[in-house]
Amino acid sequence: MLSKSKYTRGVNCHKSLWLYVHKKDEQIYSEATMAVFARGTCVGELAQQYFPGGKMAVLENYPGYASAQRTQEFIMNGEETIYEATFIYNDTLVAVDILHKENGQWYLYEVKSTNGTKPQHIKDVAVQYYVVTGCGIPLADAYVMHFDNEYVRRGNIEVKKLFKADSILEEVKNLQDEVRTTIPVLAEMLNGKEPEIAMGNQCESPYPCDFCDYCTRLAPPPAELEPVELSSVPEVNVDEVRKYVESIQYPIAHLDFETIMPGVPMFDESRPYQQLPFQYSLHVQDSIDSEIRHYHYLAESNPGIDPRIGLIEQMIEQTKDAKTIFVYYLPFERGRICEMMRDFPQYSSALQSIVDKLVDLIIPFKRKYYRTETMEGSSSIKKVLPALCPELSYNDLEISEGMTASNSFLDLYYCTDEEVIAKTRNDLLAYCHLDTLAMVKILEILKKVI
Repeated sequence: MLSKSKYTRGVNCHKSLWLYVHKKDEQIYSEATMAVFARGTCVGELAQQYFPGGKMAVLENYPGYASAQRTQEFIMNGEETIYEATFIYNDTLVAVDILHKENGQWYLYEVKSTNGTKPQHIKDVAVQYYVVTGCGIPLADAYVMHFDNEYVRRGNIEVKKLFKADSILEEVKNLQDEVRTTIPVLAEMLNGKEPEIAMGNQCESPYPCDFCDYCTRLAPPPAELEPVELSSVPEVNVDEVRKYVESIQYPIAHLDFETIMPGVPMFDESRPYQQLPFQYSLHVQDSIDSEIRHYHYLAESNPGIDPRIGLIEQMIEQTKDAKTIFVYYLPFERGRICEMMRDFPQYSSALQSIVDKLVDLIIPFKRKYYRTETMEGSSSIKKVLPALCPELSYNDLEISEGMTASNSFLDLYYCTDEEVIAKTRNDLLAYCHLDTLAMVKILEILKKVI
Protein backbone atom coordinates (compact mmCIF):
# COMPACT_ATOMS: atom_id res chain seq x y z
CA MET A 1 0.00 0.00 0.00
CA LEU A 2 1.19 3.48 -0.82
CA SER A 3 1.27 6.26 1.78
CA LYS A 4 1.63 9.99 1.28
CA SER A 5 5.34 9.80 2.17
CA LYS A 6 5.87 6.89 -0.23
CA TYR A 7 3.97 8.74 -2.93
CA THR A 8 6.06 11.91 -2.64
CA ARG A 9 9.24 9.82 -2.47
CA GLY A 10 8.25 7.95 -5.61
CA VAL A 11 7.30 11.11 -7.50
CA ASN A 12 10.77 12.45 -6.77
CA CYS A 13 12.58 9.19 -7.64
CA HIS A 14 11.18 5.76 -8.51
CA LYS A 15 14.36 4.06 -7.38
CA SER A 16 14.27 5.70 -3.96
CA LEU A 17 10.75 4.38 -3.39
CA TRP A 18 11.64 0.89 -4.65
CA LEU A 19 14.61 0.75 -2.29
CA TYR A 20 12.49 2.04 0.60
CA VAL A 21 10.06 -0.85 0.09
CA HIS A 22 12.46 -3.65 -0.89
CA LYS A 23 15.87 -2.74 0.58
CA LYS A 24 15.10 -0.62 3.60
CA ASP A 25 18.17 -1.92 5.40
CA GLU A 26 20.26 0.17 2.99
CA GLN A 27 18.66 3.36 4.29
CA ILE A 28 21.06 5.74 6.05
CA TYR A 29 19.88 8.98 7.63
CA SER A 30 22.29 11.82 8.29
CA GLU A 31 22.33 13.49 11.70
CA ALA A 32 20.91 16.63 10.11
CA THR A 33 17.98 14.66 8.65
CA MET A 34 17.28 12.99 11.99
CA ALA A 35 17.21 16.44 13.60
CA VAL A 36 14.67 17.58 10.99
CA PHE A 37 12.44 14.57 11.75
CA ALA A 38 12.56 15.22 15.49
CA ARG A 39 11.78 18.89 14.95
CA GLY A 40 8.88 18.04 12.65
CA THR A 41 7.28 15.76 15.24
CA CYS A 42 7.44 18.44 17.93
CA VAL A 43 6.07 21.08 15.56
CA GLY A 44 3.16 18.86 14.59
CA GLU A 45 2.20 18.42 18.23
CA LEU A 46 2.49 22.16 18.84
CA ALA A 47 0.32 22.95 15.82
CA GLN A 48 -2.50 20.87 17.27
CA GLN A 49 -2.95 23.63 19.85
CA TYR A 50 -4.13 25.84 16.97
CA PHE A 51 -7.29 23.71 17.06
CA PRO A 52 -7.35 22.42 20.64
CA GLY A 53 -9.58 19.66 21.94
CA GLY A 54 -9.36 17.41 18.90
CA LYS A 55 -9.28 13.62 18.81
CA MET A 56 -6.15 11.66 17.92
CA ALA A 57 -6.82 9.00 15.30
CA VAL A 58 -3.41 7.31 15.40
CA LEU A 59 -2.83 5.56 18.70
CA GLU A 60 -0.38 3.07 17.19
CA ASN A 61 3.13 3.95 16.06
CA TYR A 62 2.00 4.35 12.45
CA PRO A 63 -1.35 5.03 10.80
CA GLY A 64 -3.13 1.94 9.54
CA TYR A 65 -6.51 0.28 9.23
CA ALA A 66 -7.28 0.78 12.92
CA SER A 67 -6.65 4.53 12.72
CA ALA A 68 -8.71 4.76 9.52
CA GLN A 69 -11.60 3.02 11.29
CA ARG A 70 -11.16 5.30 14.30
CA THR A 71 -11.29 8.34 11.99
CA GLN A 72 -14.61 7.21 10.52
CA GLU A 73 -16.02 6.72 14.00
CA PHE A 74 -14.96 10.25 14.99
CA ILE A 75 -16.65 11.68 11.90
CA MET A 76 -19.84 9.70 12.55
CA ASN A 77 -19.84 10.91 16.18
CA GLY A 78 -19.70 14.54 15.12
CA GLU A 79 -16.11 15.33 16.09
CA GLU A 80 -14.97 18.56 14.46
CA THR A 81 -11.18 18.32 14.89
CA ILE A 82 -9.21 15.14 14.22
CA TYR A 83 -5.44 14.86 14.48
CA GLU A 84 -3.72 12.39 12.11
CA ALA A 85 -7.08 11.69 10.46
CA THR A 86 -6.44 8.52 8.46
CA PHE A 87 -8.04 7.54 5.14
CA ILE A 88 -7.50 4.69 2.68
CA TYR A 89 -8.57 4.90 -0.95
CA ASN A 90 -7.31 3.18 -4.10
CA ASP A 91 -4.78 1.23 -2.01
CA THR A 92 -3.25 4.51 -0.77
CA LEU A 93 -3.17 5.60 2.86
CA VAL A 94 -2.81 9.15 4.13
CA ALA A 95 -2.82 10.64 7.61
CA VAL A 96 -3.94 14.28 7.61
CA ASP A 97 -2.12 16.31 10.27
CA ILE A 98 -5.27 18.23 11.21
CA LEU A 99 -8.75 17.75 9.78
CA HIS A 100 -11.02 20.51 11.05
CA LYS A 101 -14.72 21.13 10.54
CA GLU A 102 -16.09 24.65 10.64
CA ASN A 103 -19.56 25.87 9.70
CA GLY A 104 -20.36 22.41 8.41
CA GLN A 105 -17.37 22.20 6.06
CA TRP A 106 -14.14 20.21 6.32
CA TYR A 107 -10.68 21.78 6.03
CA LEU A 108 -7.35 19.97 5.64
CA TYR A 109 -4.18 21.29 7.31
CA GLU A 110 -0.72 19.92 6.55
CA VAL A 111 1.83 21.11 9.15
CA LYS A 112 5.39 21.87 8.06
CA SER A 113 8.33 23.05 10.15
CA THR A 114 9.34 25.64 7.57
CA ASN A 115 8.95 29.39 7.12
CA GLY A 116 6.85 29.00 3.97
CA THR A 117 5.09 26.69 1.54
CA LYS A 118 7.43 24.69 -0.73
CA PRO A 119 6.62 22.97 -4.06
CA GLN A 120 7.04 19.52 -2.46
CA HIS A 121 4.41 20.42 0.14
CA ILE A 122 1.83 20.92 -2.60
CA LYS A 123 2.44 17.41 -3.95
CA ASP A 124 2.12 16.07 -0.41
CA VAL A 125 -1.26 17.73 0.08
CA ALA A 126 -2.42 16.77 -3.44
CA VAL A 127 -2.30 13.04 -2.66
CA GLN A 128 -4.05 13.66 0.67
CA TYR A 129 -6.80 15.58 -1.10
CA TYR A 130 -7.19 12.74 -3.61
CA VAL A 131 -7.57 10.08 -0.94
CA VAL A 132 -9.77 12.09 1.46
CA THR A 133 -12.22 13.19 -1.23
CA GLY A 134 -12.12 9.70 -2.69
CA CYS A 135 -13.41 8.48 0.68
CA GLY A 136 -16.40 10.77 0.33
CA ILE A 137 -15.24 13.67 2.51
CA PRO A 138 -15.61 16.94 0.58
CA LEU A 139 -12.91 19.49 1.43
CA ALA A 140 -13.73 23.19 1.37
CA ASP A 141 -10.04 24.09 1.43
CA ALA A 142 -6.55 22.67 1.89
CA TYR A 143 -3.76 24.48 3.70
CA VAL A 144 -0.08 24.23 4.44
CA MET A 145 0.44 25.46 7.99
CA HIS A 146 3.95 26.78 8.59
CA PHE A 147 5.82 29.23 10.78
CA ASP A 148 5.22 32.95 10.33
CA ASN A 149 8.77 34.29 10.06
CA GLU A 150 7.57 37.70 11.28
CA TYR A 151 6.42 36.28 14.60
CA VAL A 152 8.46 37.49 17.57
CA ARG A 153 8.28 35.57 20.80
CA ARG A 154 7.49 37.63 23.88
CA GLY A 155 6.56 35.40 26.81
CA ASN A 156 4.82 32.09 26.20
CA ILE A 157 4.51 30.84 22.62
CA GLU A 158 1.33 32.16 21.00
CA VAL A 159 0.40 29.32 18.68
CA LYS A 160 -2.14 31.38 16.74
CA LYS A 161 0.60 33.88 15.90
CA LEU A 162 3.46 31.43 15.44
CA PHE A 163 1.71 29.63 12.59
CA LYS A 164 0.13 30.89 9.42
CA ALA A 165 -1.81 28.86 6.89
CA ASP A 166 -1.51 29.15 3.10
CA SER A 167 -4.45 27.98 1.03
CA ILE A 168 -3.21 25.79 -1.83
CA LEU A 169 -6.58 24.41 -2.93
CA GLU A 170 -6.32 25.46 -6.57
CA GLU A 171 -2.79 24.08 -6.97
CA VAL A 172 -3.90 20.82 -5.34
CA LYS A 173 -6.95 20.49 -7.58
CA ASN A 174 -4.77 21.05 -10.64
CA LEU A 175 -2.66 18.04 -9.61
CA GLN A 176 -5.50 15.56 -9.19
CA ASP A 177 -5.19 14.01 -12.64
CA GLU A 178 -1.47 13.60 -12.07
CA VAL A 179 -2.07 11.90 -8.71
CA ARG A 180 -4.69 9.62 -10.22
CA THR A 181 -2.38 8.43 -12.99
CA THR A 182 0.79 8.30 -10.89
CA ILE A 183 -0.51 5.95 -8.18
CA PRO A 184 -0.90 2.90 -10.47
CA VAL A 185 2.45 3.66 -12.13
CA LEU A 186 4.18 3.58 -8.74
CA ALA A 187 2.32 0.43 -7.73
CA GLU A 188 3.37 -1.35 -10.93
CA MET A 189 6.95 -0.15 -10.53
CA LEU A 190 7.09 -1.58 -7.00
CA ASN A 191 6.09 -5.00 -8.34
CA GLY A 192 8.98 -5.02 -10.79
CA LYS A 193 12.76 -5.08 -10.65
CA GLU A 194 14.92 -2.37 -9.15
CA PRO A 195 14.72 0.65 -11.47
CA GLU A 196 17.89 1.69 -13.22
CA ILE A 197 18.07 5.42 -12.60
CA ALA A 198 21.26 7.45 -12.75
CA MET A 199 22.14 9.64 -9.81
CA GLY A 200 21.30 13.29 -10.33
CA ASN A 201 19.58 16.33 -8.87
CA GLN A 202 16.89 14.15 -7.30
CA CYS A 203 19.52 12.78 -4.92
CA GLU A 204 19.82 16.14 -3.16
CA SER A 205 16.56 17.96 -3.89
CA PRO A 206 14.23 18.67 -2.23
CA TYR A 207 16.03 16.67 0.50
CA PRO A 208 19.22 14.56 0.57
CA CYS A 209 18.14 11.01 -0.26
CA ASP A 210 18.67 8.41 2.44
CA PHE A 211 19.80 5.85 -0.17
CA CYS A 212 22.64 7.94 -1.61
CA ASP A 213 25.31 5.67 -0.13
CA TYR A 214 23.73 2.63 -1.78
CA CYS A 215 23.43 4.27 -5.18
CA THR A 216 26.94 5.68 -4.96
CA ARG A 217 28.34 2.19 -4.38
CA LEU A 218 26.54 0.93 -7.49
CA ALA A 219 27.53 3.82 -9.71
CA PRO A 220 30.28 3.02 -12.21
CA PRO A 221 33.64 4.38 -11.11
CA PRO A 222 34.61 7.61 -12.82
CA ALA A 223 37.09 7.39 -15.62
CA GLU A 224 40.60 7.56 -14.28
CA LEU A 225 42.23 10.85 -15.08
CA GLU A 226 45.86 11.71 -15.01
CA PRO A 227 46.54 13.24 -11.59
CA VAL A 228 46.94 16.99 -11.80
CA GLU A 229 49.46 18.51 -9.46
CA LEU A 230 48.10 21.81 -8.19
CA SER A 231 50.65 24.46 -7.48
CA SER A 232 50.93 26.00 -4.03
CA VAL A 233 53.01 28.88 -5.41
CA PRO A 234 51.00 32.05 -4.80
CA GLU A 235 49.99 34.50 -7.49
CA VAL A 236 49.92 37.86 -5.74
CA ASN A 237 48.75 41.33 -6.66
CA VAL A 238 51.34 42.96 -4.42
CA ASP A 239 49.95 46.50 -4.71
CA GLU A 240 46.43 45.48 -3.67
CA VAL A 241 47.60 43.27 -0.82
CA ARG A 242 49.87 46.07 0.40
CA LYS A 243 46.99 48.56 0.39
CA TYR A 244 44.83 46.07 2.28
CA VAL A 245 47.46 45.36 4.94
CA GLU A 246 48.52 48.99 5.35
CA SER A 247 44.91 50.00 6.04
CA ILE A 248 44.89 47.92 9.22
CA GLN A 249 44.67 49.90 12.43
CA TYR A 250 45.82 48.35 15.71
CA PRO A 251 44.70 47.02 18.15
CA ILE A 252 43.08 44.29 16.05
CA ALA A 253 40.76 41.39 16.82
CA HIS A 254 39.64 38.31 14.90
CA LEU A 255 36.01 37.36 15.55
CA ASP A 256 33.88 34.35 14.61
CA PHE A 257 30.34 33.37 15.68
CA GLU A 258 28.52 30.06 15.85
CA THR A 259 24.73 30.09 15.81
CA ILE A 260 21.67 27.94 16.44
CA MET A 261 18.46 28.18 14.40
CA PRO A 262 15.53 26.74 16.39
CA GLY A 263 12.31 26.61 14.37
CA VAL A 264 10.13 27.31 17.38
CA PRO A 265 11.60 30.43 19.01
CA MET A 266 13.19 29.45 22.32
CA PHE A 267 13.77 32.94 23.72
CA ASP A 268 12.03 36.29 23.89
CA GLU A 269 12.82 38.64 21.01
CA SER A 270 13.57 35.80 18.62
CA ARG A 271 11.89 34.56 15.45
CA PRO A 272 11.42 31.17 13.74
CA TYR A 273 14.75 29.93 12.38
CA GLN A 274 16.53 33.13 13.35
CA GLN A 275 20.27 32.55 13.66
CA LEU A 276 21.07 33.11 17.32
CA PRO A 277 24.76 33.44 18.26
CA PHE A 278 25.65 31.19 21.19
CA GLN A 279 29.43 31.17 20.88
CA TYR A 280 32.32 33.24 19.67
CA SER A 281 36.08 32.99 19.44
CA LEU A 282 38.24 36.09 19.61
CA HIS A 283 41.96 36.54 18.99
CA VAL A 284 43.25 39.99 20.01
CA GLN A 285 46.55 41.75 19.25
CA ASP A 286 47.38 45.22 20.58
CA SER A 287 50.20 46.05 18.16
CA ILE A 288 51.94 44.48 15.18
CA ASP A 289 54.64 42.93 17.37
CA SER A 290 52.69 42.23 20.55
CA GLU A 291 51.49 38.93 21.96
CA ILE A 292 48.21 37.51 20.62
CA ARG A 293 45.60 36.75 23.28
CA HIS A 294 42.62 34.44 22.89
CA TYR A 295 39.17 34.82 24.43
CA HIS A 296 36.01 32.86 23.95
CA TYR A 297 32.35 32.75 24.92
CA LEU A 298 30.20 29.62 25.01
CA ALA A 299 26.70 29.99 26.42
CA GLU A 300 25.08 27.69 28.92
CA SER A 301 22.71 25.19 27.37
CA ASN A 302 19.93 26.37 29.67
CA PRO A 303 16.54 27.01 28.03
CA GLY A 304 15.87 29.66 30.66
CA ILE A 305 18.91 31.74 29.65
CA ASP A 306 19.09 33.55 26.31
CA PRO A 307 22.59 32.82 24.95
CA ARG A 308 22.80 36.21 23.26
CA ILE A 309 22.76 38.40 26.38
CA GLY A 310 25.98 37.11 27.94
CA LEU A 311 27.61 36.94 24.51
CA ILE A 312 26.75 40.57 23.74
CA GLU A 313 28.01 41.90 27.06
CA GLN A 314 31.28 39.96 26.99
CA MET A 315 31.91 40.73 23.31
CA ILE A 316 31.41 44.46 23.88
CA GLU A 317 33.91 44.41 26.74
CA GLN A 318 36.53 42.33 24.95
CA THR A 319 36.43 44.29 21.67
CA LYS A 320 36.10 47.83 23.04
CA ASP A 321 39.77 48.70 22.51
CA ALA A 322 40.06 47.22 19.02
CA LYS A 323 40.20 49.54 16.03
CA THR A 324 39.95 46.72 13.48
CA ILE A 325 37.84 43.59 13.93
CA PHE A 326 38.49 40.96 11.28
CA VAL A 327 35.79 38.50 10.28
CA TYR A 328 35.76 36.00 7.43
CA TYR A 329 32.74 36.77 5.21
CA LEU A 330 31.53 39.99 6.78
CA PRO A 331 27.80 39.77 5.86
CA PHE A 332 27.31 36.90 8.31
CA GLU A 333 28.76 38.49 11.47
CA ARG A 334 27.41 41.92 10.55
CA GLY A 335 23.96 40.44 10.00
CA ARG A 336 23.94 38.72 13.37
CA ILE A 337 25.15 41.85 15.18
CA CYS A 338 22.53 44.02 13.46
CA GLU A 339 19.84 41.55 14.51
CA MET A 340 21.05 41.76 18.10
CA MET A 341 20.90 45.55 17.86
CA ARG A 342 17.28 45.27 16.74
CA ASP A 343 16.35 42.73 19.40
CA PHE A 344 18.25 44.39 22.26
CA PRO A 345 18.24 48.14 21.58
CA GLN A 346 19.85 48.83 24.97
CA TYR A 347 23.12 47.55 23.45
CA SER A 348 22.70 49.15 20.02
CA SER A 349 25.29 51.91 20.44
CA ALA A 350 28.07 49.58 21.57
CA LEU A 351 27.15 46.98 18.95
CA GLN A 352 27.14 49.59 16.20
CA SER A 353 30.67 50.47 17.24
CA ILE A 354 31.64 46.83 16.60
CA VAL A 355 29.93 46.86 13.19
CA ASP A 356 31.82 50.02 12.24
CA LYS A 357 35.15 48.27 12.94
CA LEU A 358 34.47 45.09 10.94
CA VAL A 359 36.86 44.26 8.11
CA ASP A 360 36.43 41.26 5.84
CA LEU A 361 39.50 39.02 5.64
CA ILE A 362 38.02 37.23 2.63
CA ILE A 363 38.58 40.24 0.36
CA PRO A 364 42.15 39.49 -0.79
CA PHE A 365 41.07 35.98 -1.78
CA LYS A 366 37.64 36.74 -3.17
CA ARG A 367 39.13 39.47 -5.37
CA LYS A 368 42.03 37.20 -6.37
CA TYR A 369 44.68 39.48 -4.92
CA TYR A 370 46.22 36.35 -3.43
CA ARG A 371 45.58 32.93 -4.89
CA THR A 372 47.14 29.54 -5.37
CA GLU A 373 45.97 26.64 -7.51
CA THR A 374 45.49 24.57 -4.35
CA MET A 375 42.60 26.90 -3.38
CA GLU A 376 40.78 25.46 -6.42
CA GLY A 377 39.26 28.83 -7.26
CA SER A 378 37.52 29.13 -3.89
CA SER A 379 37.82 31.88 -1.29
CA SER A 380 36.26 29.74 1.46
CA ILE A 381 38.36 29.54 4.60
CA LYS A 382 38.10 25.74 4.32
CA LYS A 383 40.10 26.01 1.06
CA VAL A 384 42.30 28.99 1.88
CA LEU A 385 43.54 27.65 5.22
CA PRO A 386 44.97 24.30 4.02
CA ALA A 387 46.46 26.05 0.98
CA LEU A 388 48.32 28.57 3.12
CA CYS A 389 48.73 26.71 6.42
CA PRO A 390 48.70 22.95 5.75
CA GLU A 391 49.75 22.33 9.36
CA LEU A 392 46.24 23.45 10.46
CA SER A 393 43.29 21.25 9.56
CA TYR A 394 39.59 21.01 10.32
CA ASN A 395 39.79 17.29 9.52
CA ASP A 396 41.33 16.56 12.91
CA LEU A 397 38.34 18.01 14.80
CA GLU A 398 35.29 16.16 16.12
CA ILE A 399 33.17 19.14 15.01
CA SER A 400 34.43 20.50 11.71
CA GLU A 401 31.63 22.61 10.20
CA GLY A 402 28.97 25.07 11.29
CA MET A 403 25.82 22.96 10.91
CA THR A 404 27.28 20.22 13.09
CA ALA A 405 28.25 22.84 15.67
CA SER A 406 24.72 24.24 15.64
CA ASN A 407 23.02 20.85 15.99
CA SER A 408 25.50 19.76 18.67
CA PHE A 409 24.74 22.77 20.85
CA LEU A 410 20.98 22.38 20.33
CA ASP A 411 21.29 18.75 21.45
CA LEU A 412 22.81 19.93 24.75
CA TYR A 413 19.48 21.49 25.74
CA TYR A 414 18.07 17.95 26.01
CA CYS A 415 21.20 16.15 27.26
CA THR A 416 21.70 15.11 30.90
CA ASP A 417 24.92 13.09 30.49
CA GLU A 418 27.63 15.27 32.06
CA GLU A 419 30.43 13.53 30.16
CA VAL A 420 28.70 14.08 26.83
CA ILE A 421 28.01 17.71 27.72
CA ALA A 422 31.65 18.33 28.69
CA LYS A 423 33.02 16.65 25.56
CA THR A 424 30.63 18.50 23.26
CA ARG A 425 31.51 21.83 24.81
CA ASN A 426 35.23 21.11 24.40
CA ASP A 427 34.66 20.12 20.76
CA LEU A 428 32.73 23.35 20.15
CA LEU A 429 35.49 25.43 21.69
CA ALA A 430 38.13 23.69 19.56
CA TYR A 431 36.19 24.25 16.33
CA CYS A 432 35.44 27.91 16.89
CA HIS A 433 39.01 28.52 18.14
CA LEU A 434 40.42 27.17 14.88
CA ASP A 435 38.25 29.56 12.86
CA THR A 436 39.87 32.64 14.41
CA LEU A 437 43.32 31.07 14.71
CA ALA A 438 43.08 30.44 10.96
CA MET A 439 42.38 34.13 10.44
CA VAL A 440 45.42 35.06 12.52
CA LYS A 441 47.68 32.81 10.44
CA ILE A 442 46.19 33.97 7.13
CA LEU A 443 46.74 37.61 8.03
CA GLU A 444 50.35 36.84 8.99
CA ILE A 445 50.94 35.44 5.51
CA LEU A 446 49.39 38.51 3.88
CA LYS A 447 51.69 40.74 5.94
CA LYS A 448 54.74 38.93 4.57
CA VAL A 449 53.83 40.06 1.05
CA ILE A 450 54.95 43.58 1.84
